[in-house]
Amino acid sequence: MISTLNEIRVTLESRLREAGLSEFVDRDRSQFLDLGGEVFVELVLTDASRLEDAKRVVEAVADEMKSRGASLDSVVRALWEVVSVQHSGTSRTTDLAQYRAAEEFRITLRSGTRQCGVIMDVTWGAMELLEHKLGLKEGQHQRSLPPGHVAREMVAPIVRKFIEQNLARGGTSYWDPLHDFRIELTSTDMSFLMGQSTAFEELRQAISDAFDPSVVESFLGSLSVSGIRLHDFDAVLPDISNMLGGAYKRGETFSTSATELYRKLDRTEQELLRRYFLGKVAYLSASPSFGDLAKKYAGTLETSR
Repeated sequence: MISTLNEIRVTLESRLREAGLSEFVDRDRSQFLDLGGEVFVELVLTDASRLEDAKRVVEAVADEMKSRGASLDSVVRALWEVVSVQHSGTSRTTDLAQYRAAEEFRITLRSGTRQCGVIMDVTWGAMELLEHKLGLKEGQHQRSLPPGHVAREMVAPIVRKFIEQNLARGGTSYWDPLHDFRIELTSTDMSFLMGQSTAFEELRQAISDAFDPSVVESFLGSLSVSGIRLHDFDAVLPDISNMLGGAYKRGETFSTSATELYRKLDRTEQELLRRYFLGKVAYLSASPSFGDLAKKYAGTLETSR
């Protein structure tokens, strides 16, 4: 009868080498745990195309250990990365007969040489919460982005973040996209994902203020003097600093550099703000006043040079 963790580890690693699988094991994420009489193994692969082979090896080792008086439980999973996120329209029921109160996003994942597709349904409640957070609901800045922009552009970074968080889970609670290939993002999930920093809200408000009808012409004028094109978000960002501040309570401090604030954000927040800004640009381009602005600030409003 064997009872040591190391013996099981050595046996399993030997069988994986013999099967030509050792090179696909992520040893930093894989783990061997002694759970008081039972050994738990989490084997993490870098290529999902070898999953079935690895599972057979682990099952064979478990049977061998059982015959020798040891108990082995296991999880065999792969590491996945997000390749693309695409909005595909209003969600439908499985039989496609009815629409659902949700928007459908199709996600492509990759693990080594294997790819798989996942469908995410983002409920309208989650979409509404996002619109409130970004100040896009009626009464806050009506029609501040083009129709459909929120679904196609603003939600995609949130979907990616939600997928990446699910993929990061390990142990027995891990998510297997090969078997559970349709998931839902609810308003509760959105509330958690949208818990942005103060820096995010400061920048979002500053961008919104820059495109306010009473301010946008002076904003464009400032960019024109500096020779900056409006579509160049990174170049425009320092000028957004002029919009920071707003109403503050006594004793509060405020930021003076939009670039510094932007650097504090995580990747999802940065992408969300970038798309929010470009959505504002798109709406300005479709506004009745754009023709006059284009004549006055032709260089600034050009999309390329």
